[in-house]
Amino acid sequence: RLHPDIRVTLDLSDRLTDLVRDRIDCAIRISDLSDSTLIAVRLAENRRVVVAAPAYLARRGTPKTLADLEQHDCLSLGESQSRGWTFKVGGELVNLKVRGALECNDGAVLHDWALQGLGLTWRSMWEVKDDITDGRLVTVLDRFSSPDYPVYAVVAQRKYLPGRVRLFIEHLKTVYATP
Repeated sequence: RLHPDIRVTLDLSDRLTDLVRDRIDCAIRISDLSDSTLIAVRLAENRRVVVAAPAYLARRGTPKTLADLEQHDCLSLGESQSRGWTFKVGGELVNLKVRGALECNDGAVLHDWALQGLGLTWRSMWEVKDDITDGRLVTVLDRFSSPDYPVYAVVAQRKYLPGRVRLFIEHLKTVYATP
């Protein structure tokens, strides 16, 4: 509304895009960034937690160890979590393959499934914080922390960055700075 002349096309894909080839002005990446020629602006921290609805935990029990996840329905984010959920155990990172009957490529769907009591899911704290506060979801396995995967705005170059992209990144900084 502040900039009605700017046109936005939002692509909600989890695939890693080539910003130059695909003519993308700005991408949001949630991960540690490998060495790259891209310019990244860190927007926020992104702590992940394993959550489930109280009804699911009442029906299936609460996992106490990472090995307990084998006995649970884990809701996974398709290809991007094919390597598993990542935890810190004794200072080491452990990628744990999880299984369940439901998998999709949309985090909002996983969130809804968890709220419906269909399983455990590994979500970003910013996504589930209100549900945890209101008791709709409960965190489990908290002693096995997950590494932070920061949120970045990524652009192909800084030198010729269009004003609309600069405005967008400034807007994102404001949004992610809000607790």
